[in-house]
Amino acid sequence: MAVNPRSCSVVVLGAGLAGLAAAQRLRQLGFYISVYEKQPHIGGHAHSYEKQGFTFDQGPHVSFTKRQEIKDLFSMAVNGRFFEQDAEVLNDWYGYMVRHPAQCNLYGLPVGVVENCVVDMIKARYEDDRQVNTYADWCCKSLGQTFSEEFTFRYTRKYWTAEAHQMSADWIGSRVYLPNIEDVIKGSLQSHTANHHYITHFRYPEQGGFGSYVQAVMGGNVHLNSEMVLLDLKQRRLEFADGRDVHFDALISSLPLPELVRRIKDVPREVAEAVERLVCTSLVLVNVGVERDMDFPNAHWMYFYDEEIIFARGNFPHRLSLNNVPLNCGSIQVEIYHSKYRQLPVQDVLNRAIEDLYKSKLLFKSDKVILAEKQNIPYANILFDLERAPNLAVVQEYLRRNNVISCGRYGEWDYYWSDDSILSRSAF
Repeated sequence: MAVNPRSCSVVVLGAGLAGLAAAQRLRQLGFYISVYEKQPHIGGHAHSYEKQGFTFDQGPHVSFTKRQEIKDLFSMAVNGRFFEQDAEVLNDWYGYMVRHPAQCNLYGLPVGVVENCVVDMIKARYEDDRQVNTYADWCCKSLGQTFSEEFTFRYTRKYWTAEAHQMSADWIGSRVYLPNIEDVIKGSLQSHTANHHYITHFRYPEQGGFGSYVQAVMGGNVHLNSEMVLLDLKQRRLEFADGRDVHFDALISSLPLPELVRRIKDVPREVAEAVERLVCTSLVLVNVGVERDMDFPNAHWMYFYDEEIIFARGNFPHRLSLNNVPLNCGSIQVEIYHSKYRQLPVQDVLNRAIEDLYKSKLLFKSDKVILAEKQNIPYANILFDLERAPNLAVVQEYLRRNNVISCGRYGEWDYYWSDDSILSRSAF
């Protein structure tokens, strides 16, 4: 950013990890920074909240970064008071429990399923010469037809809300483990194998949930309850819902690209159309607090493949920190995703989720449920459908020409973890 810090007023939109980290870095360089946040709190999706003694995050947030600078930042934020744990992750395949990733932990599933998965995986490695154009291609070529149909395709519909053939393969990286055949065979013959998940161990704050880490990038002039309703790029002016006008010399946004572009005055038609073709899943979180501290699965989080079960994933906040629950209690959080590709299957999501918690034996009829509520999260995961890349390029080029810098998961419209969001400020 080739400007004089002493004479430049910089506005940051959004007080999540990306926006706050950008503000922190530029403040250190001597810029005057103002951060504007629509919500009454900082943190964005890293925010945690407490109710009736139960602390919940917005999904199963843990810090598994290998970047020492982020480890140090988070440690300082909580004064070194965090738990470090080995990740325990399970897959629930129609009531059968296997470790994660399932592709190299097939032991315990029905013999016919195991046999077909292993045989198909071997055939795929040595006989499948298809070109990989979609996520479905990658799955079948890497994991075989049977495993793809029984696991990845089912989970893709529930978590990503799309069919695998509607998605590109350029998001995968290390997020889906590609086992060697020895891993597959060994994991089909015995239950205890090496941990091949990309999260082997993690850190989590002792108190206050994952949101306690936000203090790592906190500081400066943050205006809460400030919803931007108009961005005039020619006049370098912002208008807020309460009537305030704010002028800026430089603008950084961590807002979701559709929310940003819809508020730009006189935005070109091709840009407006391109941003509307960007797809993001929405999320309903169901949080449950129960008066029971035992007989939970031996897992920090779980994946569910039965498409009759409404939730795709569940986690147990009390296993991350006992300070997340009152004494002698436990907690469960499950995730139900929807998008333009897949609508919510029922209107009464809360009661359906509770029913499925009983069906999945995560809740018992004898339980005293202290808390049961839902949260609606309009922006969850960036969907890497086949139209993402060309439409994103149109939007990014327009913002670049107008000297608007975007950062973070929703500003860059990418598959970012928390440390990626913090370090996206490095572009400045």
